[in-house]
Amino acid sequence: MASNMVKKDERTTFIENISYKFGYVFITFALLLDVVYRSLKLNEAPWDLLALIIVSGLVMSLYQYKQKILGKTWIKTFIYVFAISFIIAFIMAFIRKLF
Repeated sequence: MASNMVKKDERTTFIENISYKFGYVFITFALLLDVVYRSLKLNEAPWDLLALIIVSGLVMSLYQYKQKILGKTWIKTFIYVFAISFIIAFIMAFIRKLF
């Protein structure tokens, strides 16, 4: 039975990486939904879950930077995403204070 195993090639590595991506995206959005629920319904401070999301993103970005695979537009995209996220968070905090 062990002799019938498929050897690992580029295709299997590609499929594994895609599956890791889907798993990471699912976990990240599940944690973000949990953060929203804990903040709005339970009035808890969900900083521990947010820290998990932020640190995991930093680890991936640092690894990609070290491997020199980030393009020239990466910093510009990061700044745009950060600015838009900050504006949305500010608006949401302002609306929550009103209601």
